[in-house]
Amino acid sequence: MAFLGIEPAFDVTFGAQRAELVLQDSRAALQLPMPWLAGPATESLEIQPTACRWEGDFLLAEAPDLLVGATLVDAGGRLEDAVEAAYTRLLDLAKGWHLYRIWQYVPQINEVRGGLERYRQFNIGRWAAFERRFGRDLRSFMPAASAVGLGGDKIVVIFKAGRVRPNYFENPSQVPAYHYPAEYGPRPPGFARGVVADCDGSRTVLLSGTASIEGHRSVGEGDWELQFRTTMHNIEIMLGRMGCLGGLRPESWAAGGVRDAHFKCYLRYPEILPLVREWLQDACGTDDHFTYLLADICRTDLDLEIEGRIVGEPCCSE
Repeated sequence: MAFLGIEPAFDVTFGAQRAELVLQDSRAALQLPMPWLAGPATESLEIQPTACRWEGDFLLAEAPDLLVGATLVDAGGRLEDAVEAAYTRLLDLAKGWHLYRIWQYVPQINEVRGGLERYRQFNIGRWAAFERRFGRDLRSFMPAASAVGLGGDKIVVIFKAGRVRPNYFENPSQVPAYHYPAEYGPRPPGFARGVVADCDGSRTVLLSGTASIEGHRSVGEGDWELQFRTTMHNIEIMLGRMGCLGGLRPESWAAGGVRDAHFKCYLRYPEILPLVREWLQDACGTDDHFTYLLADICRTDLDLEIEGRIVGEPCCSE
């Protein structure tokens, strides 16, 4: 779909048979083998590049103020080394840029192989790459992010970076993910809860994958409505901290300077879909700005996760 009247140049399409990156006629596209449930099946990564090109295993789209890239990583064995290598390359390509957002799609994300859950293997590799690049200050450079399950045998990593340093935000009701205790793995997840970036006369608010977590504990295992309410509470907190005064109700966006918004809702089970759509209708007045996808959540005791992007006037924050 077009973004603010701009023809997109890097699209992600859900519901594909396999993961595939394509460069054709100076346009980049990613096919993602994640079952689509409802809402738009294709999203734009919102860049008008001056060039699209391959850099090794990464497909890049570059504009004067933005850089978007994606890669496919073999997920056949243990993930630590493969993820570390991919992230080392990502950070090399993004040198001189500031990371805004990373999307991570991990096949069999909750499976235990070689004595360790694959998501925890993934976190070890990601952390090692950030630590090598940024040293003890690595937490200051972690972008907004999400990590959910995927079909197929390829990890898919997508990143967005910009020339302008963004503001990074945390939720006071949650322990920052990079400070999680060791019970969540040998290395913690490496991301900020949200990022706000001013770019080309707009303010972009990027909400990380948000789930039913208070402190560092999951809330509402097996209770989908409680998970939904807790997730929405966390989203409202984050949008408030990031200056999106219109919250999740589209009728309030114009007054808050919001020009466009879109959210993705990941559901572990398809039978959750009608319930979540009904709850979102009650909470937001509409769910027209949501895409619903079938995916395993990075914690086995959670069944839904929501991420988002809001674009507005520079004054809509702070």
